[in-house]
Amino acid sequence: MKRPVNINLLKIKLPLTALLSITHRLSGMFIFFIVMPVSVISLSFLLESSASYELFKENYNSSISLKIIFLSLIIIFKYHIFTGVRHMLMDFHLISESLASSYRSSQITLILFLADSLLTAVVIL
Repeated sequence: MKRPVNINLLKIKLPLTALLSITHRLSGMFIFFIVMPVSVISLSFLLESSASYELFKENYNSSISLKIIFLSLIIIFKYHIFTGVRHMLMDFHLISESLASSYRSSQITLILFLADSLLTAVVIL
């Protein structure tokens, strides 16, 4: 039996469940390397003094790009939580491991995430 030497992942049509699993891992790495450092730096700046808090608040309220940056960081974190809860429910066998229920749970997870992201964007922007 011949095995493929190079698999082009861009040509393979991944199922939705695999896509959610892969993006969950990617969002975890993004949280570790981007979201957490930006959050720590922002929090330290906010807690430095009342003047730095007011300066940050002024910049945040006047800059749409700063709002979009923080919105994207929040949405990435929420995506990781939504897909993580789905993985945990599957690990605890509260969602059966059949293909149909796995696909259905990934659809529900995406719908809930998109609705929550939309609400978050409305509140922040």
